[in-house]
Amino acid sequence: MNKTNRLAGLLFSGLLALTLSSPALSNVEVVPEQEGSINFSAVPYAFQSRDWGTAVGVSGIVTGWLQPQMSVFATAITSDNGSRLGFAGMNNLMIPGQSQWLVDLQLLNSYYDATDYYVSGNPDYQHEKAGSNDSSAENYVRTSGKEAEYLARFRYILPIGDGINGALASMMHRKGETSHNSGSMNPFANGFTTVEIEPFYLRQDLGEATPAKEDTSTNGIRLILDYDNRDSTQEPTTGNHVELKVTQGWSRKRRNAWRTWELKFSQFFDLGANDLWQQQVVALNGWVADTPTWNRTENLNGAEEYRRPPSYAGVSLGGWYRLRGYSSNRFYGRSAVSYSAEYRVKPQWQPLQQIPLLGDWYSLPWWQWTVFADAGRVADTFSARTLHSDMKFSVGAGIRFKAEGVIARAEIATSEEGSRIIMFINQPF
Repeated sequence: MNKTNRLAGLLFSGLLALTLSSPALSNVEVVPEQEGSINFSAVPYAFQSRDWGTAVGVSGIVTGWLQPQMSVFATAITSDNGSRLGFAGMNNLMIPGQSQWLVDLQLLNSYYDATDYYVSGNPDYQHEKAGSNDSSAENYVRTSGKEAEYLARFRYILPIGDGINGALASMMHRKGETSHNSGSMNPFANGFTTVEIEPFYLRQDLGEATPAKEDTSTNGIRLILDYDNRDSTQEPTTGNHVELKVTQGWSRKRRNAWRTWELKFSQFFDLGANDLWQQQVVALNGWVADTPTWNRTENLNGAEEYRRPPSYAGVSLGGWYRLRGYSSNRFYGRSAVSYSAEYRVKPQWQPLQQIPLLGDWYSLPWWQWTVFADAGRVADTFSARTLHSDMKFSVGAGIRFKAEGVIARAEIATSEEGSRIIMFINQPF
């Protein structure tokens, strides 16, 4: 194996390992080629970072076990500074006799020895609200943290449009193997319309660094109405995707009940092929969110307290999907808007499957190059004028590829607060 192939093999093996370690893999739809077949893949890996130090881990995915369309995923990571993470997820369980229902489960527990949290408590910024749109990039608390996320997702594909063929048809659409009609936005004629019910439990315990009046855990339920009229969810070229999400957080001993809503819209335009590119797509995304209970109060333990979610559960920007040039949950508040534009191309040149060893181990049918720009802002008032003034921006570029049914992406995004390398899975929208 020559030096170039060795470097390419190490690059893509490392990227695949790190993206497979992401809990978001529970969102990936995997359908075996033949009923009764069971497929298993596992990836050991090691990496270094400021927060993790030197870490090792292993990830594994099983498809076709118990039911042909079902997948089970697990990952475990440990490091020399004591940080650790464990995740297990089950995807696409079908209830016997119920062809329109799918059930997902996921469990995540982690401990970080030291990482940055944009919460109040930094003594150098006592008169500035951490996480606000005009807050300093240095206004964070670096501390240890225990985090958890447990949820179940019950998805009912309405028997209208393309959903008339049931849940299995919707999964083939996610895999891009259907003659899906991405015509007009008429849910009774085309597209998949899904109603989702998602009970959840979230925890973020920062010990003595936990902000005053901040509850270390919250639970509630999300109700989601989703209309998907794309020609594929993994490599869309035409169509659109709309999602309305309402989250209700339950009251607890240290927190009143709260509510948020989010509306997301994506549109895709096929620009055709040429001598360089086998596919060119312009992808656009808009997102708006609000917390209608933000300024409402209720009596809690003898005092009037606002009905606001904890910082880790409410409306936020920054991270893997929105304003990618900023850290996760860098900005949060009552409301937010976010816009993204991407130019995605598939080169005619595709060398991945020919890389020695890597091409023998994994199916790598395509890769995609992207450039993108993001804009957004958070505010403590739900005002179109406020949300569209003094906005934050980031730009970037990346490579995405399909490996064993998973879309892995590696991106670099730049903002006024510096550059971030993102290695994650799934298209951002």
